[in-house]
Amino acid sequence: MKGGEEKEFKLWLPKDYPRAELAEKEAWFKVRVAEIKQQRLPKLNNEFAHLVNPEFKTLASLRKQVSTNLKLMAEEKARRDFEERIIEAVVESSQVEFPPVLAEMEIARLLDQQMRRLQASDIGLEEYLGRINKTGEELREELRPLATKRVTSSLVLGRIAEQEKIEVGDAEITAELENMAQSATENKDEVQKLLNSPQARNSVEQILTTRKTIQRLVEIAGGSIDAQGK
Repeated sequence: MKGGEEKEFKLWLPKDYPRAELAEKEAWFKVRVAEIKQQRLPKLNNEFAHLVNPEFKTLASLRKQVSTNLKLMAEEKARRDFEERIIEAVVESSQVEFPPVLAEMEIARLLDQQMRRLQASDIGLEEYLGRINKTGEELREELRPLATKRVTSSLVLGRIAEQEKIEVGDAEITAELENMAQSATENKDEVQKLLNSPQARNSVEQILTTRKTIQRLVEIAGGSIDAQGK
């Protein structure tokens, strides 16, 4: 097709089309090409490197940095994958029973996280449910396996932390809170106020305890990583 050209065609709409009354029906479409653009890639030279980041004076320095970043990303992914496999192995070999209310609480937490992401994108819950063609209850049940897995993992890691006598000191909690405060880009005063609350300290203590417990499991499994995953 050329610029300004129009074309009509028909397509079958999928079963999961957001508007249920139109799903699995034939629809006519009419399109018009406003204009055609051609992508032109820049030359890979020193000028391009400087355009990407003024700190790079040569293409060689840019290539080196990209290579380093890719290596770090690969190492981080490998570390996380290894940790995940260890946790899954420990959980699978454990017998854990817990009240159903814990799974319901985790589902509620996951839904709250989902709502926050939707609000950030100016999307309401009803609109989102319409897009994925699900009811609120169906969404809850879809999250149940993940919620159950997280609760089970949390209980198992908590028990291991007790057995291994893993502790987190006040200085470690304070240092982590300071790092979190420094990472804030907006509303720093409000963030600092929230981070100084007892709830924040308890939450960070749990995070650090879990982190140390996973590190201990990695050591037991025959490897070792530090807090930065190196």
